[in-house]
Amino acid sequence: MSEIRYCKERRELAPGVHSTIHTVDIPARQLRFEDLHPMSSYVRQQDIARMHYARARARGGESPHILTWTAMQTDRRAEQMFPGLSYQTDDGENIISANSFITFILRKLLAEGWLQLHEYIGDTYEWKVDIPAEHRDWAPRADAILSWLEESIHLDLYPNIERGTYQPRVFSRFDVRRNFIRIGRCDFIRHFVQNHKRQVVFNTSHFLHEHDDLISHHSGYGDAIGLMVAENTILRPPIYRRGALLFDGSTWRIEAFGLDDIQLVLPGDISLKATAEGANRFHLNPRAPQPIALYTRAAGLTGAGRPLDRSPTATDRIEFVLVNRQVLSWKRGGGLQIPQNGFVLSVKDGALPAGVAEGMIENAWVEYEFADEYGQVQSAIQAGPILLRRGENALDQSATAEEFCPSQGNTIGVSPVHIDLAGGRQRKARTALGIKPDGDLLLLVVDGCNPNFRTEMDSHGATLEEVSGILQEAGTVDALNLSGEGSSHLFIAGGLASLPSDRRGQRGVIYERMLPSIGIVN
Repeated sequence: MSEIRYCKERRELAPGVHSTIHTVDIPARQLRFEDLHPMSSYVRQQDIARMHYARARARGGESPHILTWTAMQTDRRAEQMFPGLSYQTDDGENIISANSFITFILRKLLAEGWLQLHEYIGDTYEWKVDIPAEHRDWAPRADAILSWLEESIHLDLYPNIERGTYQPRVFSRFDVRRNFIRIGRCDFIRHFVQNHKRQVVFNTSHFLHEHDDLISHHSGYGDAIGLMVAENTILRPPIYRRGALLFDGSTWRIEAFGLDDIQLVLPGDISLKATAEGANRFHLNPRAPQPIALYTRAAGLTGAGRPLDRSPTATDRIEFVLVNRQVLSWKRGGGLQIPQNGFVLSVKDGALPAGVAEGMIENAWVEYEFADEYGQVQSAIQAGPILLRRGENALDQSATAEEFCPSQGNTIGVSPVHIDLAGGRQRKARTALGIKPDGDLLLLVVDGCNPNFRTEMDSHGATLEEVSGILQEAGTVDALNLSGEGSSHLFIAGGLASLPSDRRGQRGVIYERMLPSIGIVN
């Protein structure tokens, strides 16, 4: 097939359940994946703040405030941006990343009620801190980051303080966990479409989106999760074992992928992999101590039945937090918090050659390669769950083989925290990619809407089972679920073909959502 074919239909999936379904036939060699490059910091701050404001109101907040700060696209070392300060947290973690350091300090100021916003005559504003005398050691760090944030206009309050009152806004009893948001790398697909002529553009990766996703100071709203390969380079590793779509230059395939399917390349060209013999072997989420271990939040699912929040405590180890290809922090003694979008590399003293650990701190960078048996992979994206294998429904297998765990009660799940494969019968907006017998692809997008805000014109969405059935009926043999709900977007020839499901509490009002990565058909 050499042509792209688009079709839209209204289908009755069950009695009284009508859904709008979009399909796009895609030639195998015309699909690629790309991360979005964010545009205006102010636009991102305002849109994401308004979304979280609507969520706060839905939780019962009468007059909530949302505080956002926009992380740097190209991170820097904290010691380069803010020289002469202490970069260590209360529990002994040494922060390397400036983005992480700023997030950590802001959270502390908000949690303690030390942050203030002042208005002056002439509609000028200034951020200040009021730190008690017994905590004055925090003042240099607070002053340094607030000065930079004000100068760069990266810090924003929504809604702003009341004009004309000239009373300081004091952030006491502030809900730091849910109303403070670090904004990561994301943007509207529309911005990309307006600046690039592409036939088809659609959403792909899961990403950090809910307040349960942002538990770590190393994480930001919009940060993508899962394997990402572009032009033969692994840009993001597969943090959790989930379905991935891979292209080797001639053929697409779908496989469950995890960290044990790749190797880490550390400073000094030291390669660590799960299948290595001897000193260069790492163990993924081991139950017993190992010389070299990788810990993700999924480590606790098989034993304790709940995600692992921190690496095990151990006095004879040095540990590193890795997100994508960056080393963001390090600590001795274990007990390092594991971010939703990263993992902890834990190394026993003497397990690595001399100078390698020091090189990781100095370089703050690692690379990834595929394990030998996977050969060449030119392009890949990971999401999940896997819907079809060899023409058969794979959801029963996915529920046990793929690492998804929703938040329940006070237990924070594994991102994306709202995906529950055991309860996958809910109808929502969906996006999925299927592989046809001839090797070409079929993109499926089903419009959906939160039932509380649905109008009679809105599509009902689809369950994962229904999506699997539609793709099976269309003749695909393997299929993968991509990010869905408010993230499902489909642009055809520069126009928005689908109706995104984000309503933000407004019946009949449609909002587009910022995303980190996209699929592109040229």
